[in-house]
Amino acid sequence: IDLSASSNDNTITGNTCNDNSYGIYLSLSSNNTITGNTCTNNNDAGIYLSSSNNNTITGNICNNNIYSSYGIRIRESSTDNTITGNTCNDNYQGIALSGSSNNTITGNTCNNNDNSGIYLYSSSDNTVTGNTCNNNNYGIYLGESSNDNVVTGNICKNNRNYGIDLSSSNNNTITGNTCNDN
Repeated sequence: IDLSASSNDNTITGNTCNDNSYGIYLSLSSNNTITGNTCTNNNDAGIYLSSSNNNTITGNICNNNIYSSYGIRIRESSTDNTITGNTCNDNYQGIALSGSSNNTITGNTCNNNDNSGIYLYSSSDNTVTGNTCNNNNYGIYLGESSNDNVVTGNICKNNRNYGIDLSSSNNNTITGNTCNDN
């Protein structure tokens, strides 16, 4: 499913999007609701946002996306999106933000991913709270100038390296998280 060139105010719900390059793809599109979809075995990402703002992504299943891919990928200055209650297991990255700010990532399950459960790269002023990120390489990773983020109340257990890892990132608030057996 492709929404591009200012496709705004749409609802995408109850779809099965398997075995594609992208399950659901938004580019330059805002104020959309993506809920209750199943996006598995896609080559790049289950759900992908590029330069898209004020979207709600909730209650989707984005598992087993292959070839170094992502359950949910948000990039290229995508702001003010809400990513909540999704399941992103068995991907390369569960949920990944790149160059994006002011997003809320809450209540997601991101387990058994090859790299990170939740990955922020050059992404600032985001809120990451109440997520479960177990059995990944890193539970939650903030890197390359991911500054001024709030990471709170997450569970990060049994990850191969660290429950929460920061690299070249400043002024973040990390509080009330559970990081055991990493």
